[in-house]
Amino acid sequence: MEAALKGLLLGTTISFMIGPIFFGLVDITISKGWRCGLGYIFGVIVSDVILIMLVNNIFRTTNFSDYQSIIGVVGGIVLLIFGMITFFSKVSVKGIDVKDIKTILQAFAKGITINVLNPFVILWWIGLYSTTSSSNYTSKDKFLYYFSLLLIVFLFDLLKMRFAYFIKYKLSIEKIAIVKKFAGVALFIFGIVLIVRVLI
Repeated sequence: MEAALKGLLLGTTISFMIGPIFFGLVDITISKGWRCGLGYIFGVIVSDVILIMLVNNIFRTTNFSDYQSIIGVVGGIVLLIFGMITFFSKVSVKGIDVKDIKTILQAFAKGITINVLNPFVILWWIGLYSTTSSSNYTSKDKFLYYFSLLLIVFLFDLLKMRFAYFIKYKLSIEKIAIVKKFAGVALFIFGIVLIVRVLI
């Protein structure tokens, strides 16, 4: 239970952090509806699970610093592209909620891409791996730790998606356009910051 409680506490803490994943979620929920927002969230969670498995099986024997700059630059460029697309894209009609499977899968892929190509996310999971290793957790403890952490993050992301969906139906088209442009600028800035931080 100790491992599960620590996971819940840490998951709650990081859920209040505002970053590119949050702005991507707001944009996609407003533009394409809750189904695409949910697909995006699942993409982030699935990529987190993949990163946890990689960290626990590969990165512990690999010098991540050799690849950090490459991943950072590629991830930064991806955020720049997403930011420009978000900024210049037209606002969708408020009543539309996309049901097309292809579009939902694209949202899922976007969630994976933004998360995996952020080296700071990878460093985060590497840091947690070091923490769990030093705590002498059993395999069961580690599972409970990561499961509870991802569960609370998932639940908070659902709340964020619901908030974005609320905005979609409460604001005028003009104000929604402002929110989208703000999200686009935020993603663009995160991309620049990411590139600068890994190169300097």
